[in-house]
Amino acid sequence: MEEQVRALLDKYFEGKTSLEEEKLLMELLRKVEGFEGEKMFFLGLSEFKREEPTKKPAPKAERSLGLWQRVAAVVLVFLVFGWLFIEQQRRMEEEEAYEKVVEALAMIQKNMKKGTSSLQVMDDMKYLNTTNDLFNIKEIKEEEK
Repeated sequence: MEEQVRALLDKYFEGKTSLEEEKLLMELLRKVEGFEGEKMFFLGLSEFKREEPTKKPAPKAERSLGLWQRVAAVVLVFLVFGWLFIEQQRRMEEEEAYEKVVEALAMIQKNMKKGTSSLQVMDDMKYLNTTNDLFNIKEIKEEEK
């Protein structure tokens, strides 16, 4: 009987036994003297099989976000989009103001050119040094003589 137990143990530890052979091995181990370590091993296995598996509570179907978190997320999204909209409006107003300033400066430059063009004659006169040159007084005096 011991040889049969040894053969079944070898086969069991190699993983080649069937369920019927495993049951036979447990029965033989109960009847045979010795094999204390193997008896403890199989006794532990049998108790392990008899115990009902501990029932863990089923995991709750957790919601990823609570109601207040969803509301906060929606409010945050609206705030961000509102801020982006206001920022875009501000930029557009700045661009519009810039364009008006450029337009006003262009108009001032145009009017300045008109005003300075009529003063061109005076600009030509600035190079004359004396009133004699301006009115050709020397030439007139020479003609009178």
